[in-house]
Amino acid sequence: MPVTQKDIARKLNLSIMTISRALKGHPDINIETRKLVEKTAREMNYSVNLVARSLVQKRTNTIGVVVPDISEPFYAEIVRGVESVLRRYHYNILLADSDNDDNLELEALRTLLEKRVDGLIFCATEKSSEYIHILENISIPYVLINNNPVGLECDSIYIDRGLGARNALLHLISSGFEKLFYFYSFQHMEQSRKSIQGCFEALKEANAPREMLQLLFCETHELETYYKMALDNIHYQNQRIGLFVWDDEMAIGVYRAVVEKGLAIPDQVGIIGFDDIKISSYLPKALTTIHYPKTEMGQKSAERVIQRLTSEEPLAIKNIMLDLQLIKRETT
Repeated sequence: MPVTQKDIARKLNLSIMTISRALKGHPDINIETRKLVEKTAREMNYSVNLVARSLVQKRTNTIGVVVPDISEPFYAEIVRGVESVLRRYHYNILLADSDNDDNLELEALRTLLEKRVDGLIFCATEKSSEYIHILENISIPYVLINNNPVGLECDSIYIDRGLGARNALLHLISSGFEKLFYFYSFQHMEQSRKSIQGCFEALKEANAPREMLQLLFCETHELETYYKMALDNIHYQNQRIGLFVWDDEMAIGVYRAVVEKGLAIPDQVGIIGFDDIKISSYLPKALTTIHYPKTEMGQKSAERVIQRLTSEEPLAIKNIMLDLQLIKRETT
């Protein structure tokens, strides 16, 4: 006969309700009790009949996650943060990669909803507003990460990219760089517009002329594009050049171009990235960057979905802005 929750309850002298909640990772159960129940369940070879439980609870114990490009270290770290929390609460993750395509993004959303996920964590490409119409009409909890569109009342976890850009430019100016460039993509995104605004706010704060900064729009978010853009536009003329790049991964392409042109880092050219992915500190000259709390973003988004699923009372909407930090290394 298969082991039941009633058998575990009898062995530990606990109620069946306590056993059930502990095995689901319910926050009402203290961690010591939960660990004891989980350990005893393993020792007794208890296994959950997921199909039966889903039918009874009308839940699948899965959370859908949609990101634009899972191949990017940035999104991979966010997903790891999400999964670390879901695992703790015995939820599984269904991951969809939209490949920065708004049509695939909509298809991913619809597919996850058809699979009856219990909640959603969603990072939009922002190439279309169609996803807003879908989210407005679903009954399951969801959290937006990295954006918060006007008119959509929902939980979100985000950062102030404009503030990050401002801090990056102020650092370059205070470090003595006289000609500045900002390499960026995703012209359609609010985050991009805020970045440009943050750059110009830094110039104003430093009493520097707007002509000191040149914006370099890269049509594709690819290393080759950023590399070629740097080769074509960075020319040293006895003025120290400061380069601010959309993210660390693209900054590697810019870094390569600067080295190939024979320019000294940071004496002639300084480089600042954004995100603080792990490889950024292992370049020949460790990359100065803006640290983005990627793992924390994933964790907090998962925690918020779980709170929505387990709360017996209605919860107020939460929009959580995470802190950024300038990490000064060898490229500035």
